[in-house]
Amino acid sequence: MTRGHLQSFLVCFVPLGAVFAILAGFLIWDGTVLREQTIAENKRVALGKGISTLQERIDSVVSDLLILTESTHLEAISDGGAGIARLTDEFMLFTLRRGIYDQIRFLNTEGMETVRVNYASGVPFAVAPPNLQDKSTRPYFRMAQNAPRGTVYISGIDLNEEFGRIEKPIKPVIRMSSPVFDRTGARLGVVVVNLRAEPVLFDLVAPLSDGGLKPFVVDRDGNWILGGESGENWALDLTNTARVFADRYPRAWENMRIGLESFETEKGFFTVELLQATDIFLARHSTRSLSVIFGGDGQNDSRLNLYVGTYLPRDVLSTLLWPERRVILILSGAFIALMAIVSGLYAWARQRQVSTSFDAQLSQQVLHASKSSVLVTDENGIIAKVNPGFTAMTGYLPEEAIGQPLSFLRARPEEAEPLSDILMAARANGIWEGDVCNRRKSGSYYQANVVIRAITDPESSDVHFVELAVDILRQSESAPTLWRQANHDALTGLANRLLFEDRLEVACRHGDAQGHSVAVLVLNLDRFGQINDRYGHEIGDQVLRKVGDRIKRTVQSGDTVARLRADSFAVIHENVSSTEKADWIAQKITASIQRQMEFGGLSLTVGASMGMVVYPQESSNHDTLLAMAEDKMNADKKSRKSAAIEQRYLNQ
Repeated sequence: MTRGHLQSFLVCFVPLGAVFAILAGFLIWDGTVLREQTIAENKRVALGKGISTLQERIDSVVSDLLILTESTHLEAISDGGAGIARLTDEFMLFTLRRGIYDQIRFLNTEGMETVRVNYASGVPFAVAPPNLQDKSTRPYFRMAQNAPRGTVYISGIDLNEEFGRIEKPIKPVIRMSSPVFDRTGARLGVVVVNLRAEPVLFDLVAPLSDGGLKPFVVDRDGNWILGGESGENWALDLTNTARVFADRYPRAWENMRIGLESFETEKGFFTVELLQATDIFLARHSTRSLSVIFGGDGQNDSRLNLYVGTYLPRDVLSTLLWPERRVILILSGAFIALMAIVSGLYAWARQRQVSTSFDAQLSQQVLHASKSSVLVTDENGIIAKVNPGFTAMTGYLPEEAIGQPLSFLRARPEEAEPLSDILMAARANGIWEGDVCNRRKSGSYYQANVVIRAITDPESSDVHFVELAVDILRQSESAPTLWRQANHDALTGLANRLLFEDRLEVACRHGDAQGHSVAVLVLNLDRFGQINDRYGHEIGDQVLRKVGDRIKRTVQSGDTVARLRADSFAVIHENVSSTEKADWIAQKITASIQRQMEFGGLSLTVGASMGMVVYPQESSNHDTLLAMAEDKMNADKKSRKSAAIEQRYLNQ
């Protein structure tokens, strides 16, 4: 593959690849977001089911507690042993049937356990009187003892303690209590139930434990209750050393604290919900006439409200996302291969086009460089194009010849071979050659050797004719002189506008092929009209010749210097490596013009307004470069005039 093919390939492949990379990245991101949203939504639905089960469980416990406070055996306790025995039997039967309570107790008005039934290994038993304890300082007694009828106290989740020490094996419980009154409204004490929290928590997170998800429960301070690693669950209660969620997942904890319910970190994907006791309890009892007290008075309030969620490790998340990403990767590979094929075809077609274009440009330059008269006609002999050599030989400008029949040059049409016969012969044989007598625009005759070749377009089958003519008598001396007259300024000897525009096109094409920039500079002399008016046109002409000579000496040998009109000059500076270099050349030209000029005993100084355009950075269309440079020059001239007027005003 040539360098040109590689460049064309990259021109096509890189933008397509960039667009596709952005699209593929968006699809992967969008698929990840949708997948995570699906996971989060599914877990929220599952968690909702667990919360609904928990609410039903709490509702049942509240109902049980209120039923127990209305027991007829509570008033009989004052009768002594028989009443206590009947109440104990009722508590044992209730515990056995429900199977969810670790303890049911009745505390008298002093906070002393009067009846206590424990549930162990599926068998309820009554605690003997010597082992009954004073619970007067515990919140579930003090908060309920002073509450009105129908009040329910609910604690946060906690580990059960016996005689001031955590019971082993550990038993997470939720304590609920309610005051007891007799028929007259006198307080009898408090009924307390210890709800076994472990089954409740497992029922809560059971719907979340699937597909590699790891459920967890932590309190408001981040202490592990469920789902931690070895030694983390209940670490603060068991060891007095906190092992918190934030130690392992700091970013996730920050997101949880600000209320985010689903999010991704470097550790994995989390779905979390804050489970508040008020929402669970009051949602089920909004229509009841109940007063509810939550924790407080020394109770660990952080255990009332829990974070319940799931954690999906990053490797598991990647596994879940892999099917969608695999499809995208397969499609990406196929599309990249297709882009490579398309880019290769584009590169081949582009280079073929460039090669064809270069051949056409080369032919065009050969046509312009030829000192012989060359013209192109259509199939009917109507002139479509002429070169400078034609103008030099005939005196006709291009706009005067184009559109005319080839026969308009013939001096004696009645004696010449008919144009139709010549074109027919050229088409039949591919070429026609002969001597003809032509007439110049001035009216003079010249004898020309003419070769006419028929060229057929292979795609459209259109036929064009190319005529090459040589002045037989003056080809050795007159043709070069005429060509120079047609393409150069008579006063300064510099290129004229026609030749300048032709060379500008050549310079731009050459710059494209070589990878160089081209600078076009247009300058106009300041105060030249005043010099003409004061010293005459002869001095003015000498100034113009001097300026042209100085510009030509300043630029490099291969650059083109032209006089466009009157006091306007232009320069084509080729092989520009940077804009800074072009600016430097412009400054050199301006400085050379501004140097003092000596004409006999007369010393003159002129300035110049300048405009510069760099191809292709400022414009990739060579046809507009000269006009753009002239616009910049006019703007510079206005600016210089304004500055001069302002300076004169300041000097007054």
